Amino acid sequence: MNAAPVGDSRRRWRARHVPRRPVIIVALGLAAASCGGHPAPSASTAPVNSLQVKSCTVQGRPARCGTLAVPEDRLTGQGRQIEIKFVVFPAAGPHRAPDPVVYFAGGPGDSAIGEIPTQLDAVIGLNQDRDLVLIDQRGTGGSNGLTCPSPPNTLADTSLVRRTIESCLASLRSTADLRFYTSAMAAGDAAQVLTALGYGQVNLFGVSYGATAAQVFQRMFPGRVRTMTLISGTLLSIPFFEQVPRVSQQALDSVFARCASDLACHGAFPHLAAEWAQLRASLAARPVTLPAAQSPVGTAIQLDNAGLASEVHQLLTGADTAIYVPLLIHTLATAKNRSAALATVIRQIQAAGLPEGGFLSEPVISYPIRCAEPWASYQPGQIADPGSYYYQYIKADAQFWQYACTLIPAPGAAASYGPPRPSDVPVLMINGTADPQDPPASMSGARQIWPDSRLLAEPGQSHEMDTGAWMQCDVGLVQAFVEHANAMQLNASCLGQVALPSFPTVW
Repeated sequence: MNAAPVGDSRRRWRARHVPRRPVIIVALGLAAASCGGHPAPSASTAPVNSLQVKSCTVQGRPARCGTLAVPEDRLTGQGRQIEIKFVVFPAAGPHRAPDPVVYFAGGPGDSAIGEIPTQLDAVIGLNQDRDLVLIDQRGTGGSNGLTCPSPPNTLADTSLVRRTIESCLASLRSTADLRFYTSAMAAGDAAQVLTALGYGQVNLFGVSYGATAAQVFQRMFPGRVRTMTLISGTLLSIPFFEQVPRVSQQALDSVFARCASDLACHGAFPHLAAEWAQLRASLAARPVTLPAAQSPVGTAIQLDNAGLASEVHQLLTGADTAIYVPLLIHTLATAKNRSAALATVIRQIQAAGLPEGGFLSEPVISYPIRCAEPWASYQPGQIADPGSYYYQYIKADAQFWQYACTLIPAPGAAASYGPPRPSDVPVLMINGTADPQDPPASMSGARQIWPDSRLLAEPGQSHEMDTGAWMQCDVGLVQAFVEHANAMQLNASCLGQVALPSFPTVW
């Protein structure tokens, strides 16, 4: 293909999980293959001598690695203890400030420490004058990580969904009580770890769901927060999942508009909107079947509208992958042999390292969080924009979650933290204007909550901002913000100077 593969060169934040059906690669539509009023959890005292810290080397950098035992039930402090794992990169420079930067990972379900190999280069610049602290959220990575086979995210066989979830709960009974694996409980863990390490005020840095987790921490422990940086996030008061079809459609429309204004892209795909409409109508009438013998993955594949929608949305989550959407649509829409075209697309997606499908292994801790926390509200009747290409997919997924959540033990007070807490803490928010999940509008109203806050809308960037945008502009803005605790005085002119990646016109 003429376009350079992007899989090895781009820095990727892990996106907030939007459930996916099996799509391109394993497989596009695999049909053929088969709360106010409760006391907030506190930063309770750790058992005596439970802090364990030792010198270590992580990604070639000196660090301190350790664990802290905390109560699984933070509401009472009684019962089972679990270990929370952390890594601290000491400040690299000679002038160490007392307030560290604390990294909150995405998901829910991503391990902050597990992300070090891919994310450290993106945030290590914040480590010059401040320690950088990464804490595995309870239920992830080295903090009593919980895993189970994922149920099929379809209600075609409710008995199978029930058996899978009940089997998971039974297997975890001796190691975890899922009622206590919530954002609020994790915030309490983080506060306890930071206290045990001798830190007072801290600077929060949250990405995607990590921006949600940071807001929960700030609400529960407002006196601990010096600054808060939220990348690709949404306010706690906005139901995230219910807005996704609308904003994903907006992101797709922006790709079409940018292609139409780009000489090379428009020349190669002059009828893109018509081809998109024709492709969707064709797949609705007759999905494309790729026999196992011709499949690059050795499995029979059926491409339907749900699989197409899921793959397009995944591509839209990155500015450097959204550029492949016009080529994908054109290839499939104009092919005389659509099965052969599908095989070509799959091979090229594999070769380029582009986002693809397969069952998203839903992290176990997603269930208590998504079933009980207001930001994750997922009511089929409240989903925005029935005209969106992504609407039917998300509506079906919401119906699945309505059923699945009846099987999950309710966290109750363990999930309670309430709406965003008004505060004078300095807050910097950066959202891409082409984000199909957390656009700048997701932070509208932030100034009413945090008067000393500033929202930067990054032109053309998506949920996972590309390396050029981050390294040329964003990281310097965040460094200056954390150093001076003042977003208003930032010179953000660099945002409009980062060139967006070019559209490929051939594979």
